[in-house]
Amino acid sequence: MTATTRDAVAHAEALFDSGDFFRSLASRVACRTESQNPARAPELLAYLSDEIAPALATLGFTSAIHANPVPGAPPLLVAERLEDPTLPTVLFYGHGDVVRGHEGQWAEGRDPWTLTTVTPPSAGSQRWYGRGSADNKSQHSINLAAIGAVLAARGGRLGFNAKWL
Repeated sequence: MTATTRDAVAHAEALFDSGDFFRSLASRVACRTESQNPARAPELLAYLSDEIAPALATLGFTSAIHANPVPGAPPLLVAERLEDPTLPTVLFYGHGDVVRGHEGQWAEGRDPWTLTTVTPPSAGSQRWYGRGSADNKSQHSINLAAIGAVLAARGGRLGFNAKWL
C-alpha cells in the first residue's frame, strides 16, 4: 500500500470513527425524497440543492440543477471538477429519490427518516437503518467521503477529472 493510499484510508477511517460519516448520512436520510409521492418533489430538489450541491462545492465541483425533460420526473444535478483536460475523467452516478417511507411500518417503531444504529446479538456488528441508507444516499455519502479522502491524501488534487450525475 502506498503512502497516499494509507493516508486516504486513514482519512476515511477517521470519518467513521469521529461519527462525521454517520452524521452526513443521517442528514441525507432525513430528506424525504420519495419519488412516488408528487408532493415530495420539493424535498428532492432541496436534497440536490441544499445537501449534495454544497457538499460537492466544498470538494471543488461546480454544479447546476436542471429540470428533467420528462414531465413529472425529478430534477437532474450535473457537477464537474476539472483539474486538467488531458487527465482521464471519472463519472459518478446516483439518484436522490427513494421509495415511500412507509412510516409506522418499520420494525421496532423505527422512523424511516431517522438513521438508526442497531447491533443485533447474532450479527456482532452495527447495522444502520433508514430510508435510502442502502440505496442511494449511502452511495452519495461514500463517494463524497472518498473524494474528500483522496483530496486530503494528494494535497488537494484528485489526479483525474470528475463528473457527477
